[in-house]
Amino acid sequence: MSMTLITRMQERLVRSREDSDDTTVFLELMYLGELTLKIMVAGMLAATQDDRDRHRYRLEYALVRASGLGEWCAALDDLLTGPSSATLAGDAIHDKVELTKNHDLKDEEAWQAVALNSILEACRIIDPDYWSDHPNRVAARIWAHHFTWLRNKTRGHGATTLGASTRMVSALERSIETVIGNFKLFQREWSYLHRNLSGKYRVVPISDAASCLDYLKRQNEATYEDGVYLVFGGVPSRVPLIFSDVELSDFFVCNGGYSGSKFETLSYISDTRKHFDAQQYTTPPTQLPISETEGLGSLEMQGGLFGNLPSRNRDYVDRPQLEELLEKVLCNDRHAIVTLVGRGGTGKTSLALEVLHRIATANEKKSRFFAILWFSARDVDLTSLGPKLVRPRVVSIADIADEYVNLTEPADAKKKGFKKVEFLADQLGRTDEEPLLYVFDNFETVRDPQAMYEWLDTYIRPPNKILITTRLRDFKGDYPVEVGGMRREEFDKLISATSVQLGITRLLNEQRCTQLFDNSDGHPYVAKLLLGEIANQNKWSDANQLVAGKDDMLQALFERTYTQLSPLARRIFLTLCGWRSAVPRLAMEAALLRSAADETLDTGKAVDQLVRSSMADISRSDEGDEFLAVPLAASLFGRKKLQVSPIASTIEVDLQFLQMFGAARGADVSRGIRPRVNRMFRAVAEKIQAEPGANVLATYLPVLEHIARRYPPAWMLLADLSEEQQTESGTKRAIECVRHFLEENPENLQAWGRLAALLRKQGDSVGEAQALVSRSIQSGAPYELASEAAWRLSALNTAKQLDEMPEDELAALVQTLLDRLDSSREETTATDYSRMAWLAVMLHDIPLAVKYTNSGADRDPSNPHIRKLQGWLPAEAFKF
Repeated sequence: MSMTLITRMQERLVRSREDSDDTTVFLELMYLGELTLKIMVAGMLAATQDDRDRHRYRLEYALVRASGLGEWCAALDDLLTGPSSATLAGDAIHDKVELTKNHDLKDEEAWQAVALNSILEACRIIDPDYWSDHPNRVAARIWAHHFTWLRNKTRGHGATTLGASTRMVSALERSIETVIGNFKLFQREWSYLHRNLSGKYRVVPISDAASCLDYLKRQNEATYEDGVYLVFGGVPSRVPLIFSDVELSDFFVCNGGYSGSKFETLSYISDTRKHFDAQQYTTPPTQLPISETEGLGSLEMQGGLFGNLPSRNRDYVDRPQLEELLEKVLCNDRHAIVTLVGRGGTGKTSLALEVLHRIATANEKKSRFFAILWFSARDVDLTSLGPKLVRPRVVSIADIADEYVNLTEPADAKKKGFKKVEFLADQLGRTDEEPLLYVFDNFETVRDPQAMYEWLDTYIRPPNKILITTRLRDFKGDYPVEVGGMRREEFDKLISATSVQLGITRLLNEQRCTQLFDNSDGHPYVAKLLLGEIANQNKWSDANQLVAGKDDMLQALFERTYTQLSPLARRIFLTLCGWRSAVPRLAMEAALLRSAADETLDTGKAVDQLVRSSMADISRSDEGDEFLAVPLAASLFGRKKLQVSPIASTIEVDLQFLQMFGAARGADVSRGIRPRVNRMFRAVAEKIQAEPGANVLATYLPVLEHIARRYPPAWMLLADLSEEQQTESGTKRAIECVRHFLEENPENLQAWGRLAALLRKQGDSVGEAQALVSRSIQSGAPYELASEAAWRLSALNTAKQLDEMPEDELAALVQTLLDRLDSSREETTATDYSRMAWLAVMLHDIPLAVKYTNSGADRDPSNPHIRKLQGWLPAEAFKF
């Protein structure tokens, strides 16, 4: 099986062999080797599961800051034999074994031996004594070390002669190609996933095929962000640090260059660089502190039973109704699993600890449990200073079993072959011993909550019981206890106690307490943070503004829950956040069904998920009508998401429709036409999906084109619809649509890029070249777009794909691009100068080409493109 990414790099190597000396071929092989090593690391990272020690994050954090290939080599060692190796997905064990199993170097049948012997042959051309005392049996992972050594001794910190390059080429190529052709990771299914307008997935194979992901083309329940994916055990895993697009126009691999806000990526195929947002890699990967609610490390007498419960919350405010209900369901003989469910910061953990300590104190009389065992999966503490990252104690069943054995210290634990997970399963189902209560705090942060719940539900047997605190509840068979906002009397006690602590009682009165209650919906953590901010400002402030400014709080409370919502539930949530008003459930369902045309939507299931996840509340009128609403903090979080949501225009349509029911404020007049247009196009897209084979688009085309002429952004929507037909006529129509859009919006860089990609897909090289140059000269276009255009024009010219263009038109096009490149010399790299030189060659201006070549040599004399030019241009030309 081949990979598009590797194949294109191999094609580049073939081209260099045709018109370059062995030094350039050697350098191209080094680039291929670097790419191979980085793909190996990124692929194994994709197989790494998140764990409480954040091994995957630690490695990604280091690689975006890597200054050389050595860090990638070290990351591979960590993934194969270090701490991260224990977190690899089960199916990746085969890939691991291929690189870690020792092989006899004399075994000519083992690809590992061939690859290692070949790389050693190349290394010993540089140093005849290199690795002379090696063992006879070694693991293939050592290949990465040898390649890194060779790279550093040659391309990195050496000046390799032509003779040495010539002698190394054969062995180096044999070594790299052996790894590519045999390592299992390169034989797996790779693909790029992209979500279409209809909500279905477009699966673009990067390997020869990606058939095991075909199910994504038919269903829209899965939520995968756009990107490169690798399949392990039939499940797609996002490949970190490798980027592309749905057309696979190029591939970019992390190349270090971390600047605090961005990191650099490099295309080994085109030698183009791009920068990506590094926001997710700003938190140091150092050991996090333990949570303030982590359980004790051993079982102790707590009241009348054994337990490892953390201390009660000193600032806890009594919630009598909830406490009574929770104690009742925990102490009865029914309901093997009880869930304490509510949105973040509502006090689930504090409530649980209060009731559990009360049960422990009264246990001698009631004799319900022998012990209470507390397992914490919390990864964020909601402190008075804001959310703080902490280290979860357990995130997997194996972690729980390990913790359980540490706490109970069974006699057989030290015996050979003792299996902790099986022991825990047996203990959950024991009915012949004193009952135990197992408590799992912050259950939503474990690795796979649904799978873990099903495992616990399979083995738990009364009189043993389980208590789960969670923000999410997608479980069947449990007894849920809902924890929402505080009652008014409870809230007033919280406000009174907190304001005394902060010394701001003078700033509060009955009216302001009511405002706090209304704006926070009785949410205790939100209320505390609002009071803290008022104390910091030493004056009363509007609660809406205070909450809106707490981005870290909103992120901590809602981000994890939001990402796990189904697409339909997410859409309903964002619609509810569109304005601050209760919405009749019937109106919401009508709006969704109306915009969905003929597609069947299970709105009931989506609403239930929102309620179970505490992202929405349901209230009922006296007549029994249901109303949906979103609390203030969740609403502000949703509005921020709505600003950047790809379905924002669709939601605007839903909001406008809901206005007819009197459930919301009027839509913004300035945005009046946009919702209608987007709804129309989305309805057509869904109708096309619902009627495969029918010529739906042709039926609607006259109307859609009329709308687009009146509202130019619709041309891009029509281009989407046309291209998704995956036909030649569809591509042609998409090109026409984008051109119509550019007539009204000539400075839109994304549209120019889209036009170039479509023309390339159609095989119109002249049109593609013109589009790329037009994009690069627009106001605000970054310099890298001009450099990319120069590279592409040179490639098209070399392939004789611009021959049909009149010579004077081609010259004018090249001169326009050259003027753009020449206008920003401070940004110009040696590679850029080489591209400018080739443009000059296209103009038949050899002195100008020499000038750019010399400038590039001044920037980087070892640049392979400059060296190639120096060898290609007439030697006498450099006398000028």
